[in-house]
Amino acid sequence: MEVVVKEHGVSLGYSRWALVVRRRGGAAERIPIHQVDRLWILTGGVSISSRLVRALARSFVDVVFFDGRGNPAARLFPPEANGTVAHRRAQYEAYLNGRGLELAKLVVYGKIVNQAAALRRAGLWRRELYQELAGAASRVAEAAAAVPRCGDPQCVLGHEGRAAAEYWAALSKAFGTPTRDPNASDPFNLALNYGYGILRYAVWRQAVIHGLDPYAGYLHVDKSGRPSLVLDLMEEFRPHIDLMVLKAKPSADWLEGGVLKREARAALVEKWLEMRLEPTIARQVGLAVAHLEGRGVYTPHKL
Repeated sequence: MEVVVKEHGVSLGYSRWALVVRRRGGAAERIPIHQVDRLWILTGGVSISSRLVRALARSFVDVVFFDGRGNPAARLFPPEANGTVAHRRAQYEAYLNGRGLELAKLVVYGKIVNQAAALRRAGLWRRELYQELAGAASRVAEAAAAVPRCGDPQCVLGHEGRAAAEYWAALSKAFGTPTRDPNASDPFNLALNYGYGILRYAVWRQAVIHGLDPYAGYLHVDKSGRPSLVLDLMEEFRPHIDLMVLKAKPSADWLEGGVLKREARAALVEKWLEMRLEPTIARQVGLAVAHLEGRGVYTPHKL
C-alpha cells in the first residue's frame, strides 16, 4: 500500500515493526511495515524519525518527498535496490550500436499512438465532437507512422512536435482548456505539471531498480541534472496523465497563491493511484533493458 502524507504537523515514527502516524489532535495510526510499499510526503512541516527511515530501508520501501509542482525533491532508498551493472553497460553501449535510437523511436511512436487513442477516448465524453476529435486522431497517427523511418533524434523530435501541436489544439478546442504550456500558471497546466511529476517519479524509481542510469537517455539532450532516460521512457505514459487531468476538471478554486492547493495535489495523487500504472511501468522498463541488451525488441505500451 501507499502511505500519502498531505497535512502539515504530521509526525512519522517507528514502533514494534509498524509505521506510526501521529496527526495533531488525533489518535496515532499504526501501519505494519510489511504492508507499506512506498511513503509519499506531499508537503512541508512533516517530521520523520531516523528509526523509521532505517526500518523502511530494510524493507525496501521507497520514501519520496514531493515539491509543490509534483517533482520528487528527494528520495530515500537502500543501495541494494539497484539492479545489475550489466544493464548500465548495455545502456551506455546503446549510444554507439544504434539500439538507443531504436528505443527512442519506439517510445515516441508509442506516445503518438497513445495521443491518438486519447483523442478518441476523449471524444466519447463529448459525443457531439467525436468526429472532429477522431479526425484529429487520424492526423496525429500520421506523425506516428513517419517515426520508424527517422535516422536521428532530431527527426524523431520533429514528428513528436507535429503530433503534439495537433493533439493539444484538438483538446483545447473540444474542452476549452488552455494551450499546453509547462510554464503557465493556470490550473490546467499546473495540474498537468503535477501529474507529470508523479509519472516521472514512478519511471525514475523503476530505472533505478533495474540498474539503469536515469541521466543517460537517447532522445532528450544531455544536460547536468536532467534525467534524460527517465524523460525518454515516460513519454508513452503522458496521455494517461492528460486524460486524468481532463477528467478532474481543474478550476480556479484549485489554486492558492498561484500554486495548487494541498487538497488539489492530494486529489491528483489519489487519481494516479487509482490508475495502477506502476506495474505496467515496471514491465516497460524491463522491456527497455532487454532491448538495450539485445535480448528482444521493445514493444510500446498501448493506452
